Amino acid sequence: MEYRLSIQTNREDAEQGASFPAIVARWKEEHQQMRGQLTEIRKTAATLYSLEDCSIGMCRLIELQDSILLLIEDLEQHSEWEEQELFPRLYTYVHPTTALSMTRSITVLEQDHDLAKRVVQSYVDGVNNMKVPIDVEFLQLMTSELVTACLILLKHITLEEELVYPLTDQILKNLA
Repeated sequence: MEYRLSIQTNREDAEQGASFPAIVARWKEEHQQMRGQLTEIRKTAATLYSLEDCSIGMCRLIELQDSILLLIEDLEQHSEWEEQELFPRLYTYVHPTTALSMTRSITVLEQDHDLAKRVVQSYVDGVNNMKVPIDVEFLQLMTSELVTACLILLKHITLEEELVYPLTDQILKNLA
């Protein structure tokens, strides 16, 4: 991947007490970046499903492993930041009942995150333990695992946005 989330820069912003609009902007930017990375990984993986040259497929599986592991690392840091910065700030602007409902919904969404991490781990284990030469069946199995993980994470991001965007947009409108 040619870009990563700017976690270090964003930590400096947090230490300086970033404004709520800046926090929301960061959240939306990181979601957009992760969505782009997931889409790129998924599309690349999908091309492997119909690949007939398994030696090329083997190299691509390893490249995709590196890409998905970097993305998972960024996702972990992003999730930690959401829990420590975004959600506590967001909850200060909403009614306590809404905050409780959101907390419950986000907890359910985290199950998608955990499921995707398990699927990614299965992919990583498969790639790390592959026997050379690989066959088409193995290539397709690993491709399916990776595509599944990407789709789960894309769904996770979409559902989180559907939950949080309307609230943040209304809060930003009220703050203006």
